[in-house]
Amino acid sequence: MEAENELLSYEGYSQLLCQKGHIWNVGCNEMPNLMYEEPRNMKCPFCKKKAIWENMVDETNGSWDEVDGHRIDGFVKLKVKSKTSGECSACGKEHICEITYEIPKEEGRLYAKGLNGGGK
Repeated sequence: MEAENELLSYEGYSQLLCQKGHIWNVGCNEMPNLMYEEPRNMKCPFCKKKAIWENMVDETNGSWDEVDGHRIDGFVKLKVKSKTSGECSACGKEHICEITYEIPKEEGRLYAKGLNGGGK
């Protein structure tokens, strides 16, 4: 029974949001094993707050349907909550310094207690 010894592959990453709404992505090989633990200890690289929302994006079979072109990987397009911009000291041009996103309530997994929502 050769099939029992074969390993299934998985390619993808997780979209993570902190309490403040910063987003960052973590590759599947860097995430904790979600069968046994949740990424509650994952910290935002911008403000060091804990991750409160996570969505797995499965790229194993590609991201787009070849027939009609819609996304099939589970990626969640997030709604921008706020943008902060400022003048760059090096070039003098206006740049976006910080973008925050709304925490989805119907998609992904919500970890923080006291927040309503959290889908799949």
